[in-house]
Amino acid sequence: MKQHAIVGMASSALVAALYLLMDVPLPAAFARVSFFLLFLTMIIGPIVKLKQQGPVKSALMLPSTWRGELGIWFTFFGLMHVVILAFDRPILSFIELGGGGYGLANLLGLVALLWALVLSATSCSKAIRYLGVTSWKWVQSFAYLIFYLVSGHYIYFQFFSSNGGNPGPDWFGFVALGMILVVILLEFVAFVATVKKAKQPKK
Repeated sequence: MKQHAIVGMASSALVAALYLLMDVPLPAAFARVSFFLLFLTMIIGPIVKLKQQGPVKSALMLPSTWRGELGIWFTFFGLMHVVILAFDRPILSFIELGGGGYGLANLLGLVALLWALVLSATSCSKAIRYLGVTSWKWVQSFAYLIFYLVSGHYIYFQFFSSNGGNPGPDWFGFVALGMILVVILLEFVAFVATVKKAKQPKK
């Protein structure tokens, strides 16, 4: 519960800062914080693989213990992004294809959100016991699919959609692009390190 409280309060403070101090529209503020939480969720895995973990005094010091909380709050803030937008118009109107790619970008985002809801619903000990560890890990492996769907949603919307006279990417568009590249690079480096370790002769 302590980790959930920390992530929830810090994320809410970021939304407030974007909305109140930087004049970012509220739906976009939720979307940007959600994307940042997804970024943190995705880099934990390769970092844990690459870094030798020594003894720690508290579970709060272990990066792997934060992954579930970050993923759940990513889902919640992504859901808030959609809910706020849906107050103004029917949800199905967001995924109408055509119109400068706006519908396609939103379709990617909605598919990612549905998968994220599934992963969040199974991020508990009861789900692990019910599904079994192997099946549960398989379900959770779809976090990578969610990351690439969300990345496609955001990059398409920022850089390629011409809907509504889109002026092109803003500052966070380039930040998001950098975060995507960092995740891909870390995953590649962790994969290479894992392969090298597997090929080392056993002592």
